[in-house]
Amino acid sequence: MGMWTRRQAERSYRSHTAGFTLLEVVAATAIVALLLVPLLRLHLLSMDATIRSQDLTTAVLLTQGRLTAMGAFPEPGEEEGTYDEPELARYRWHTTVTEHKFATEGNDEDSVEVRHIEVTVRWSDGRSERHYTLEAYASQ
Repeated sequence: MGMWTRRQAERSYRSHTAGFTLLEVVAATAIVALLLVPLLRLHLLSMDATIRSQDLTTAVLLTQGRLTAMGAFPEPGEEEGTYDEPELARYRWHTTVTEHKFATEGNDEDSVEVRHIEVTVRWSDGRSERHYTLEAYASQ
């Protein structure tokens, strides 16, 4: 057997000390796990806000569509119903039209008819029920 040179000794020392100890790996894993919990919570909150936003957007569009379908000067009364499309099964609509007459100034025989139109769309959101109401006025 020969003597070791200085280079061989350094290479041997480096090969035995390279890498991570088990304690270092466990500590790094614990730190990553602790940091992931708030990030996952933030992601879930973001998803929930996105779903609520989509539901509200759908309700606004359905309400506007229902108001348009009623015509420019709808008859007084109340109606309610649901939507036929399967993706809109949890949405319901309700309309109320009330009539008001206002006499014009100086002439009691001439009056202006004003209709108050209220369209409400309701939908279930898990345990709670949400709604969006659109009001409009029409005169003749």
